Amino acid sequence: MKVANAILARVVFILMLLYSLTHGMRGNAQETQPDQVWLEPPRPTATQSTWYPQAIETVSGEIAEFDAKRMVLQNRQTKQQRVVAAARVLWVEVGAKDKQQSLAIEQFMKGGFNESLRSLLETLKQRPPIWQQQWLSMMAAQAAWRSGRAAIAIKLVEQLDRRPLPPLVLAWLPVAWSSSRVESETRKVADDQLDNPSPAVRLIAASWLLSSDRRDAAAQTLAGLSRDNARPEIAKLAEVLRWRTTAPPDIARQATRWQEKLDALPLVMQVGPTITLMERFEAGGLTAEATRLRLSLQKTPPHPHPDLINFPPR
Repeated sequence: MKVANAILARVVFILMLLYSLTHGMRGNAQETQPDQVWLEPPRPTATQSTWYPQAIETVSGEIAEFDAKRMVLQNRQTKQQRVVAAARVLWVEVGAKDKQQSLAIEQFMKGGFNESLRSLLETLKQRPPIWQQQWLSMMAAQAAWRSGRAAIAIKLVEQLDRRPLPPLVLAWLPVAWSSSRVESETRKVADDQLDNPSPAVRLIAASWLLSSDRRDAAAQTLAGLSRDNARPEIAKLAEVLRWRTTAPPDIARQATRWQEKLDALPLVMQVGPTITLMERFEAGGLTAEATRLRLSLQKTPPHPHPDLINFPPR
């Protein structure tokens, strides 16, 4: 029932988001459309029924503030403000973005990471609002990593991690959520970053190295990050990545606990961890459980995510 409710709750969001992504990018700098924001439904309390699914909420207005803790939306006519928890923000469609920014996002969503990286860097030169700089910079980090420029990705994340980031931005960290061959240059870059002062950089570097001969060093780094009480979001993501080190015979007995850990994450941060859990279930022979997660990502993703551009990988 919980899975069915989650699927029903996301359907309207996906339909509206698809319309936004295909129509919203055609604007220009003169348009003054309000920003569109998609919000995760509030988690039910102990006294609330979970029988009926709660719909993902769509709100509009001008984003006056968006940081690691909250988003402030302001009505353009009345100037009335609404404050929501940052962890509830699933996606934002900027109302007033210029052609350069629209092009950069469109290129990225189509998998043109080389072209997108150049366009994103040009867009950032125009100094959009801080929260947009953070999101576009993280998108640029993803584009850099996916186009073989690991050093640029690391540098961008290192700069971003100097201040707290909204969960929507953290969800796009260029983390390797699944096992894949590591290019020699990426391995070298990652190996040099395991002692970086930035927890986000260490998380990324360790994720890249889990599929290399530096697996043990990466696992040790993740173990340390998972105990970092000062960075609880990073700690939770590090704990998820540690699942990749579990031997296949031991996966089945961890399955329930892992699923509970995944469900406890804010919905906005669940895509990458879901991919990790799906891969682990497949490795452990839990075919039905893996298929359920795969279908949830294919049919009802909580938001656009780089790992879903060419999903599934096979």
